[in-house]
Amino acid sequence: MTDQHEPVPSTAPTPGGNEIKKLGYTLYLRIPDNYLECRCSYVPREQGSMITRDELAGFLKQYNVREGIDQLVFDDFVLKAAAGRQQIDVLLASGTAPVAGVDAYISLSVQPSAAVRSGDEAVTNIDMHIVQAFINVSTGDEIGHIIPAEPGIPGRNIMGMPIPAQPGKPLHTTFGKNIRIEENGATLIAAATGRLCQSSGEISVEEEYVVKGDVNFRIGSINFKGVVEVRGDVLDNFDITASKVLTVTGNIGACSIVSDGDITFCGMDGQEKGRIACGGTLRAHFIHDAVIECAGDVIVDVEIHNCTIRTLGRIVVDKGAISGGSCIARGGIEAKKLGSAAAVHTKLHAGVDYHDVEELERLFAELAETQSKAKLSQSLSEIADLRSITAQLSDRIMAIRNKTDPTSNAKINAKTVMYENVQLIVGGATEELSDEKDGAHSVVENSIDGGLRFLPMTSLDIKATDIELAFAREQKLAS
Repeated sequence: MTDQHEPVPSTAPTPGGNEIKKLGYTLYLRIPDNYLECRCSYVPREQGSMITRDELAGFLKQYNVREGIDQLVFDDFVLKAAAGRQQIDVLLASGTAPVAGVDAYISLSVQPSAAVRSGDEAVTNIDMHIVQAFINVSTGDEIGHIIPAEPGIPGRNIMGMPIPAQPGKPLHTTFGKNIRIEENGATLIAAATGRLCQSSGEISVEEEYVVKGDVNFRIGSINFKGVVEVRGDVLDNFDITASKVLTVTGNIGACSIVSDGDITFCGMDGQEKGRIACGGTLRAHFIHDAVIECAGDVIVDVEIHNCTIRTLGRIVVDKGAISGGSCIARGGIEAKKLGSAAAVHTKLHAGVDYHDVEELERLFAELAETQSKAKLSQSLSEIADLRSITAQLSDRIMAIRNKTDPTSNAKINAKTVMYENVQLIVGGATEELSDEKDGAHSVVENSIDGGLRFLPMTSLDIKATDIELAFAREQKLAS
């Protein structure tokens, strides 16, 4: 029983502590089950003596509080108690809580190829067409490291006993396809080129990226090291770059399309802004108003209209026309119709490497400039230098013109008609048609008499050089 005359605490001690009653005071020691701390409350009475330092130390020892005592707090507690001051829930001793170990995890060595800024960053000129961040990897790339789980740091309670730490959890990620683990068991290597994927506790490298609808603001522009398949349309200003095959089921708008492999799509209306760079064969239903550079054949079902096409292979339009624009094809050109009934100017150049055409244009421009300088010069030494440069440029021009390539075919085929205002360039001969020419024709260079030779159409598989060789033999026999 407590004395009826003892003062009522202004704040009641925390219940559940160990109560120690003496004549002059009541002491409460609250120690949790884990023995990580000891809190003391002190309630003095009007009669009897206050608690002493030795008494408090003895009580703490009695309840196994042996470590972690804060000496400054202890001394302050004793001084206030000696002054008859009530104290509530004072933390006298505290242990050291254990630190849980860190779970095992994968530290990635690669970064997204297109970082997307967060909305709270103060940035300008944000391209809203870039909404995804692919982590592209190539075969042999280091993807990351497996960081093992850590055991944690043990704690110690106020009784002086150690408290075990909770160890980190082992890695639960499974490794899917195209992931190789080095012999050290910690380094992850890409076994294929593609996109690093982490899904449902599995990490893998996917070689194919499939868009099940349109490429729009939801999907964003795509830059992917692998195969890209779009099962819809590609809207204006959304670009696609793929390192392998690119297939679009629908149509492509005014955007940039790049692939190191084959490209296949339904149609493209580039609105004079569309760009295609193809490292393989390009196949389409129709192409309008686009600029195309291709390492292989350009094969179109219906029509090519108002395009600039440069290819190291063939240009073939099966059912329709090549009208407007300019086409250069090393392997030859063939279409059902060349030009249009409206006489839209169409330039077709077959049998040359477009890189050589561009180099020749540059060399001729430089040659003309050099010759003009020579005419205006009053210095004999300068004129001699300019003549030397002229000779060098001429030699380079002749070297390009004399190049031979087994894949070249200076031949243009029209299955039904060639309209007027179509410019034909084959070999070293050029002619612009002033009249419509009906019927199926093959056009090659007349290497004997000069100009162009219009012949009944033969397949592009038959080389123009073989045709001219046959004519040369025939003429030799006739003579």
